[in-house]
Amino acid sequence: MASDSMSQFVNLSALLTGISADKLVPPLSPSTVPQQIFTTAQQQGGAAFTTLLSVYADAVAQGKTDAQIAAAVFSQNGADVCYLARSIMLAWYLGSWYDPKVLQAYNSPTPPPGPPGSTVLSAEAYTQGWSWNVAQAHAMGYSNYTFGYWGKPPPSLADFTGAAS
Repeated sequence: MASDSMSQFVNLSALLTGISADKLVPPLSPSTVPQQIFTTAQQQGGAAFTTLLSVYADAVAQGKTDAQIAAAVFSQNGADVCYLARSIMLAWYLGSWYDPKVLQAYNSPTPPPGPPGSTVLSAEAYTQGWSWNVAQAHAMGYSNYTFGYWGKPPPSLADFTGAAS
């Protein structure tokens, strides 16, 4: 990880998603997905992105628990920070970016009709989305498994996420 901000972002993302940081960004990984999510969140989040990383860094420095950090992110620092965190979670899981303002509109008493729109970050982000690993599956039309993999039970969920199931 190149920067302190990126390191904080990955550790915050691990807390938000429940997936260990070393699984989100494995050592020597050629994947550009973490950088894509970081850059998109930074560009789309603006001041809320800076606040989000600051809230996380301050909470860690104070030795707060994961639950306390989550409370700070989702309910103590305003809607912009809360919905940016939700967008980041969706980006890791789905490989798509959901505008935080749109997500906020869907949480209103009169949400817009239909599903919220999103932008796929890249083909790699889609195929490497964590929803596939959590489902112990792979994206349609894409698999890096060997022929016949479907004839064996899948690895445990902990093998995929690095967290207890």
